[in-house]
Amino acid sequence: MSSVIEYTMHVKPGQYETVMEAYVDFADRFGESNPTEDLILVTGDPTAGVIRGIGVFTSGDEALDVVSAGMFVDFRDSVADLLAEIPVRVDLELVHVFVK
Repeated sequence: MSSVIEYTMHVKPGQYETVMEAYVDFADRFGESNPTEDLILVTGDPTAGVIRGIGVFTSGDEALDVVSAGMFVDFRDSVADLLAEIPVRVDLELVHVFVK
């Protein structure tokens, strides 16, 4: 069964655009180089300073591997000083998808 990772970041005031740009760039590069990720969504709330990345993987094991992937570690390190708190990662099971 597919696995979903939700990664939520709360950015410091004035850093939303910088972190969002870095996250979108990372998501594109990661998606292109990782055949086990089926879908990447990046959502944001500029007023609240919240950015969420949602990745759908073919399995839970592959989703777990992302945490230690060099590209992800580099991204995390590059934005760490721009975040108001430690990011939160949630592992979820994909139950249903409807796409029209």
